[in-house]
Amino acid sequence: MSCLYLVFCAGLATSSVEEAGLHGQGLAEVDRSPVSSSVDQEHWLDRWQDNLTDSMDYTVKQLDSFFAMEDSTMYEDAKAEGRIRLGWEPRSRDLAETDLRFRIRVTLPSLENRVDLLLSDNEDFQQEDTIKAAREPAFRGGDSTTLSLRFKRDVDSHFSHRIGAGRRDQLYVKSQYEDVVAFNEAWALRYDAELYYYTRDRLGAEIGTSFQYISPHDHVMRFNHRFYFRDDSNDWLWRHELQQLQPINTNNALVYSVLVEGLSQPTYQIEEVYTSVRWRTNPLRDWLYFEVEPFVLWLREEDFKASYGVALRVEAFYGKEY
Repeated sequence: MSCLYLVFCAGLATSSVEEAGLHGQGLAEVDRSPVSSSVDQEHWLDRWQDNLTDSMDYTVKQLDSFFAMEDSTMYEDAKAEGRIRLGWEPRSRDLAETDLRFRIRVTLPSLENRVDLLLSDNEDFQQEDTIKAAREPAFRGGDSTTLSLRFKRDVDSHFSHRIGAGRRDQLYVKSQYEDVVAFNEAWALRYDAELYYYTRDRLGAEIGTSFQYISPHDHVMRFNHRFYFRDDSNDWLWRHELQQLQPINTNNALVYSVLVEGLSQPTYQIEEVYTSVRWRTNPLRDWLYFEVEPFVLWLREEDFKASYGVALRVEAFYGKEY
């Protein structure tokens, strides 16, 4: 069940969910690291992951020390965590599509964990599990690296505020409210609303809900709905998605997805349809994942002619929470 957590981490793995502990229930912790009698015998994969984690943690501690009070050692608990994912996503009519995704999240104990720093390839985490060609054009660009600071009044607050730079080198500010409601052991609801302003795209807003059902056999069904308002074009972008996670064993799982996306102008019309089956596995290390995802994509800009492809990915996590 360790796969269950990381396969769907992008959907509900927000600070609110981590506090609620919804993903931690019933998940087995499996240690597949090789037993070594000395550091010299440690596998090069583990050395790479350990060195990356140590380097990031050292940088974060130096940053947090600037905010530390005199004689305080809280900065020594500063940590960085994140992931790196590289994918090749060939499809008919586009065989050369590649995708690099990354995220670095930094918590600052000297600021009572009310401020964190985020560096990622994209601010829109709701689309990070789809292939690059299936994302809304505003989020496909290679220059969409985002650097932001998030502020919260306290660690348990549902409100947060961000200031940063991203989405084609624009400055932005954002306010967000999010919460998770667990109705029982099987059903849960995540909902959020955002209001933001970009220097060129101007005012924007988002609202989204995600219903999750966990069956007695640990199969997970998720219904995602999201609406984006864009001031520069005065229209709404909407997206509806159905996902099902089927665990196979401790380190293998299948994810079935169907996504429909469209615009409100000039009429409420479909812009794309996307369906896929993703096999996700981590046979070597808990922090190293591989994915194979055959998919079919229909785009309005391609006259809804079916485009067949397969995504091949490798994803590495580092930090405390991998």
